[in-house]
Amino acid sequence: MNASSPLRMSACALIAWGMAMVACPARADFIYARLVPGAGVEANGASTSVDVSSDGRTVVFASDANNWVGDTYNGTRAVAVDLDTGVVEAVSALGGSVFRGISPVVSGDGRYVAFLTINPSYGPNWQVLRKDRQTGALELASATATGQPASSGTEDNTVSISADGRYVAFQAVAAMTGIAGRPDGSSAPAGSSGEIYVKDMATGQVKMASVLANGSASGSNCSLQPHALSASGRYLAMLCSDAMVAGATSGQAYVRDLQSNTTELISRSAAAASGSSAFAYRPAISPGGRFVSFQNRSYGGLGYADGASETSNSGVYLRDRQTGVTTAIPRPPVLPAGSYDSCAVSAVSDVGSVVFHCNYAWVGPGSYPQVFLFVPGAGSPEMISGTTGGQPGNSAAGYSIGVNASGLSMAWESSASNIDPDDGNGVSDIFVLVDESVLSDVIFAYGFEN
Repeated sequence: MNASSPLRMSACALIAWGMAMVACPARADFIYARLVPGAGVEANGASTSVDVSSDGRTVVFASDANNWVGDTYNGTRAVAVDLDTGVVEAVSALGGSVFRGISPVVSGDGRYVAFLTINPSYGPNWQVLRKDRQTGALELASATATGQPASSGTEDNTVSISADGRYVAFQAVAAMTGIAGRPDGSSAPAGSSGEIYVKDMATGQVKMASVLANGSASGSNCSLQPHALSASGRYLAMLCSDAMVAGATSGQAYVRDLQSNTTELISRSAAAASGSSAFAYRPAISPGGRFVSFQNRSYGGLGYADGASETSNSGVYLRDRQTGVTTAIPRPPVLPAGSYDSCAVSAVSDVGSVVFHCNYAWVGPGSYPQVFLFVPGAGSPEMISGTTGGQPGNSAAGYSIGVNASGLSMAWESSASNIDPDDGNGVSDIFVLVDESVLSDVIFAYGFEN
């Protein structure tokens, strides 16, 4: 990447500090940091919607701050930070001009970033673009096989991308007619809307993912969630209000195999083979496609973390698609029993570690979401969004979360001001927890951990 570009700059002096010991999936040489535009410079606007590349080195997010690269755009832009080189880039930009970019997601090696934008140059309403950070090329992902943009735009909240950047998933508000989406190869029904599509950026073809067992479209009954696509682009996790397989209960999480054209019920267990008796929410798939995490409150027949009581549950479950086992992730011990099932947004790695948020009463009667890490076999979940003294952040954290394939690179947004002593911007920032082994530039790693 060309660090001399006006839309890129070096930020090797990103603020960092020591951290309290937490349970981690591997060695404990972790760097805990708040991302900032430069030494002594705070972002002058809020940063949200974070994602992490599979290799753990690139963090992308949406930001209202215009001092990441010194642009003049007055709005939200997509930003990429290379933790290995310190290069910061405005991704939603072309020809020196920054434009609107939200909900960015990043490919495995950080080269490609897909994001949502409203820009009449690319079509009506919201559309999905893919940026090649190596060449600078921008391509319309929310387009038919003939290159026409989604006629009424796309949903304005979520997009997903495969590790090689070839596949981009989005949800179209209007029909993407003439697209091969059914297992028998025929077109998706004209007039369908709100379906989930996966675009092959190499061939231009688009495939429907929200498909019933009989091959018809879901009828706008499925939604795309963050971390929906596996690294290969073969598997897509989704939430559907109607039964997508025979006998399933309503409001469940599924994985669509876009290669075999089959759909698998995820929010189930040996005792609840037809799915949970309660609605599932927010499924997220690991890069390798083996694990899926999801939220399921009120037990739903999926099991108790302690084998006996619903109060032992966090509200987040982990499904191992290889073994067919669903695990109830325990309620973090710092949460009182009355706060069971209070956990929600999650991301899952290829080793089955899950990063998620839970409501935690930090002071007085109120509570804020804090970020926790669960590692299979390592005991109860540990809070990772706290201060070096082990205190929780004084505001909400974890409305968006990312974790890489190895589980050694994590990122989340937080509005807390008591984590970094130099935090005075009064808005949400992006925090990272990264094992030094993820970074190849050792000099940068140690400079980062001042």
